[in-house]
Amino acid sequence: MSPCPTCGREAPIVYRGVVPYCTACGALRAPLSAASVNLAGKPSRVGGTVASVAGGLVILVGGSIALGIALVFAAFRLVGLGLALASPFAVVSLVLGLVLVWRGGLLRRAGARTEQTTHEQALLELVAHRGTITATDAAIALSLGIADADDKLTALAKSQPERIAVDVDDDGIVRYRIARWARDEGRRVRPADLSPDDGLEAERGVPGGRERGTLK
Repeated sequence: MSPCPTCGREAPIVYRGVVPYCTACGALRAPLSAASVNLAGKPSRVGGTVASVAGGLVILVGGSIALGIALVFAAFRLVGLGLALASPFAVVSLVLGLVLVWRGGLLRRAGARTEQTTHEQALLELVAHRGTITATDAAIALSLGIADADDKLTALAKSQPERIAVDVDDDGIVRYRIARWARDEGRRVRPADLSPDDGLEAERGVPGGRERGTLK
């Protein structure tokens, strides 16, 4: 994934129509320069669905052929021969169909994981770029529904609390921010909340890297 030439972040892109934009800063990006939140995981999910449907058809058609053979020979009172000829069709179609259904399930799950990873990366880069966002901001940036964006942000904050923090402002609006500096009174900054560039800031104990008493 190449970084955005405008904001420098390794953010996925979002296609609006056929035009790609950076999900972090909203600038124009080159097509196929990064993973797309619109398309992430879709090829795998479509392939998985096709494989599962094909597997079901193989089982249905193979089973029907096997049943037809058995019934034809049974009509002539050759049940044993009918079963001997029908069994291979039934076994092969069942095994092949189950394999296709199983592979289809794997592809769908892989597609879902790819989509989740791409959306999480986009949300993390968006929050890092803006500092704080709402579900509406995320929905606009990623071309999602507001409820869907809020669910993804909430899940991300729960799974990675060391990176994403949640605040509620005086108007009751939920805001998501980078959890770099603990804001609770008397709480010290945790190492997990610091980026490599913040080492000097942490030693000084003053956010922003300015020593106490230093003029701006």
